[in-house]
Amino acid sequence: MGGRYGVRDLRDIKGLKYPDAFVTRWFFKQGLDRRAGRMVELGSGTGNNLALPLAYGWAVTGVDFSAEALADARFNLGEIAELVEADLSQGLPRLDDAPFDAVMIPNLLCYLRSAEAVAVLAALETQLAPGADVFLSTRLTDDHRCGKGVEVEPHTWRLSTEETGEAGLINRFYDAGELEALLVRTLGLFDIVALQARFENVQAGVHVANSDLIVWGKARA
Repeated sequence: MGGRYGVRDLRDIKGLKYPDAFVTRWFFKQGLDRRAGRMVELGSGTGNNLALPLAYGWAVTGVDFSAEALADARFNLGEIAELVEADLSQGLPRLDDAPFDAVMIPNLLCYLRSAEAVAVLAALETQLAPGADVFLSTRLTDDHRCGKGVEVEPHTWRLSTEETGEAGLINRFYDAGELEALLVRTLGLFDIVALQARFENVQAGVHVANSDLIVWGKARA
């Protein structure tokens, strides 16, 4: 790539420069580098994940609540990407490029209350092509953040974790079986691969033990 990734030179990219490691594994293990279609990411941030399918010829759509993050994504990805500003806690709007052949939902559901997550997934199901490829990751109940703060509903806290920069935010934590059942119920997910990722990070001088569930599969045919 001659020092380039996606549209911009790597040194010029704003925000995260690389796609999530498990997004990358999913993309190649599912052969998405050998075909193309329409892909959407919910909670797309500055576009680091979308840069990967874009580089392989996919038409990409990113949805995020942050106008600032979307402005950086526009700089990083160029005009070819479709970017939509939407607060997903208020629901998923109908997207112009639907139906989508693949969807990425990395670390979004943890920021939604249970009913909000169900509503987003139900709305998404109507915008996916039959058999669409699905990638999702979210936080498990043994994550460092779980239980820290004020519980607002079962498995859901308004966080007090200053060290992670998330104090005041809602976080909903799942167990593996619960999350898989939710995806089967809302998206008809099948051919499921589920992986648990546990790793430590140092944030504001505190060792933070992260615990995520990564799930991929196919949406209802």
